Amino acid sequence: MKAGYLSKTQLQGLKRELETLQQQLLKDLEAEQGDQKIELSLVDCSEVHDRGEEAVTVGQQFSHLSHINRLAEEVRECQHALQRIESGDYGWCDSCDDEIELNRLMANPVAVLCVSCQTREEFARHGQAASF
Repeated sequence: MKAGYLSKTQLQGLKRELETLQQQLLKDLEAEQGDQKIELSLVDCSEVHDRGEEAVTVGQQFSHLSHINRLAEEVRECQHALQRIESGDYGWCDSCDDEIELNRLMANPVAVLCVSCQTREEFARHGQAASF
């Protein structure tokens, strides 16, 4: 547990925001999963006689599943952030252990990297060298 640089009020506000976001994401995820079940029961590719229609149907299903997976990942990110608040690790960069800027946390409360480390990671992912 690290000494917090965020005030108790700031942490409480960010925690409320994370809890609200998590609740909304869970509702969205539940609705999307229900929609997916309906779509899968309505669509039978064996009845589709046109390869183009079949490709469109499969593509739509894949896109929908990708959206569901992304929502589930966002729920996990919220849960992780809430756990970090409880453990006292929230607001500290996973990479360099420096403070994550308050403005960044307010804009993206699930952030685990400071701006510098996030930028470096994105440059590395895209094969570019960061000049810091």
